[in-house]
Amino acid sequence: MKKLLVILTLCLALGCKKKNDAENTTEITKYNWALESATVSPAMQVEGKAVTNFMTMSGPSGCLNNNYTLSFSENGTFAITSSGPLCDMISYQGAKWSKKGNEITLNDGFSNTPRVVKIEGRNITDKYVFEQNGTTFTVTYIFTAKSK
Repeated sequence: MKKLLVILTLCLALGCKKKNDAENTTEITKYNWALESATVSPAMQVEGKAVTNFMTMSGPSGCLNNNYTLSFSENGTFAITSSGPLCDMISYQGAKWSKKGNEITLNDGFSNTPRVVKIEGRNITDKYVFEQNGTTFTVTYIFTAKSK
């Protein structure tokens, strides 16, 4: 009976899922967080068609379509980069981040209100709400961890 208990304890200990490295505060700096998708809800009308892919709305040379990436530094700063032709016009020199649990607070240095995004596993989710012509839209951005 004791052997069975020892075997079960070992199986339980070895079978526990390890927390994803990207969820740890110090570990998120080891990755670049590439934008995988940007979905708008409800769909927006573009040239008479309902469109939910927010990345394609600014055209092929838009920032969201050209390696749009979020990067965190160990010194508490972050950067958003893109290789689009007009995407280097904004500087994030005063951008700071902090993490508590599964929430990352981003202060871009421009706005008075910091953004709070959520990390789950190897994904960061950011939701942005705006109003246009009396309709409220929500854009959900999904960033995925990629090795630096």
